[in-house]
Amino acid sequence: MRITMKLKRRIIQITALIILLLPIWFTDLLWYGTYISADLAGFALTDPLTALEITLASKSLWLPLIISMIPLVLVAVVFGRIFCSYICPLNFLLELIPIKRKKILKSRTLPFVSLGIVLLLSLILAVPVFNTISPIFAFMRMLLFGIGIEIIFLGIIIIAAIIYGQKIWCRTLCPLGAIYGFLGYNRRLVLTIDKNKCVHCKKCEKICSMGTSPGLSNFEDACLCTNCGDCIDICHKDAITYSLKGFQKNKEG
Repeated sequence: MRITMKLKRRIIQITALIILLLPIWFTDLLWYGTYISADLAGFALTDPLTALEITLASKSLWLPLIISMIPLVLVAVVFGRIFCSYICPLNFLLELIPIKRKKILKSRTLPFVSLGIVLLLSLILAVPVFNTISPIFAFMRMLLFGIGIEIIFLGIIIIAAIIYGQKIWCRTLCPLGAIYGFLGYNRRLVLTIDKNKCVHCKKCEKICSMGTSPGLSNFEDACLCTNCGDCIDICHKDAITYSLKGFQKNKEG
């Protein structure tokens, strides 16, 4: 029996949810916090967007905060946007919606516009804007503390996903995805296509909920790809694999 990438991803996603919820029931843990900011065995971890927002909002540079985002930055540099596909609880929820993609988006740089607006507003308003209104963090707060006004933000995203496609938020607005995509633009772990096996059936493009395809190295596609592996599952010629950049042989990547 073949173990698909989707099954592996589901196992990791569910494990990530369990880890997120564990502090509710257990206090003597190595892990405390959320995927915004956490303490892991005494080491602080902060996602890079949160660190940048707080720095801009406070108009001061706090070295421990900057240091706390370095591990997650390095993960993105090596593995790309895997937070989105394997860890993000909102992505897990959106993947349960059966509609993959309904409309091809002409502009693929909108998340970077969103990122710029969020950072600018954080600077002007002296508030970490995305942390305040983000549906990702709203979902995490709901899981940890119960349903509140955050359900409105989450409901809007789910309705948009049903109408416009499963990953409409991720592809068009999410500034956190944009910053991870930017950091992982030249990532080491890439999806590559074996030219000797590929029959150009385009199934990999059709299955991709992010509207891209493996083997494309232009900025927009590289930033959109989350290394989820759906294209590996759909390719019956086994032409698509993960590989480390610089070690591909007779492949496109």
